[in-house]
Amino acid sequence: MSGFTIVPPIAVTDAVLTSSNVPENDFPVYSAASTYALDACVISTTTHRIYRSLQAANTGKPLPVAPATATDWWQDIGATNRWKMFDKSVQSQTVQANSVSASLTITGRASAVVLLNVSAASAHITMTSPTSGVVYDKTFSLLSDGGISDFYSWHFDERIRNAELVVLDLPPYSGCTITVELSDPGQTVKCGACIVGQAKEIGGTQFGARIGMIDYSVKTVDAFGNMTVTERPYSKRGGFTVWVQNTYLDQLNVTLPKYRATPIVYIGSPLYGSTVNYGFYKDYDTELSYPTESLLSINIEGLT
Repeated sequence: MSGFTIVPPIAVTDAVLTSSNVPENDFPVYSAASTYALDACVISTTTHRIYRSLQAANTGKPLPVAPATATDWWQDIGATNRWKMFDKSVQSQTVQANSVSASLTITGRASAVVLLNVSAASAHITMTSPTSGVVYDKTFSLLSDGGISDFYSWHFDERIRNAELVVLDLPPYSGCTITVELSDPGQTVKCGACIVGQAKEIGGTQFGARIGMIDYSVKTVDAFGNMTVTERPYSKRGGFTVWVQNTYLDQLNVTLPKYRATPIVYIGSPLYGSTVNYGFYKDYDTELSYPTESLLSINIEGLT
């Protein structure tokens, strides 16, 4: 198929996210001097999270410290709109009319940009070096040609858009600013995850890879057979067998355990967006099959 690749994300902090055209004004900024009613929402521009008041007459009660936690007075209900594309979730999306743009200034190197759960017409990616100027500048159409096999389907079948974009050819400059702009004039642009990092190819993926998903929606049926569906997030799954050079085995068994509890991007094949998964590996094992090559079997569980 193609190379099995991992992309450990560079952590996006206030120092890294140097520019965004998405305002952070979802709700009023929290003030210890204000009094909040039950279910009132506020944001913190320090944690970039949204909090809901769990009680009336809420005055001077501190916000939760850790993400996705709650106190007797406040519940963390997720990242602000600007920061949803950088939280550890694929289903939560940064949403804005016409365009979503963000600039990340990194200290090390990054050769990859991965965009997931995207709704846009095009993506424009640039990389600017403080010494060399613009060193990368490409625009990618997100219009898919999948299923278009003849004259009739080209002209009359419904055209869909790719929800994933994998870019692995950024030049090896250090200390650059990477700008990602998603555009769709007149429409609503959405981005579930924007991951920037240094890509590492592990080996060649065999045919026979398995891809799928788990749906966490709840379907209930009453006594009369009427079904009620409560839509909830889903997560992708993938299972891959990868040819690995034996000279890389020892490094592989140092690299993968580092990410056993850290979500990273796994790319089964850059040719298929459906093999791209942002999450964890459930398990892996390596069979020393041949004098120069071995087989890595790995199962991936995606984030919701």
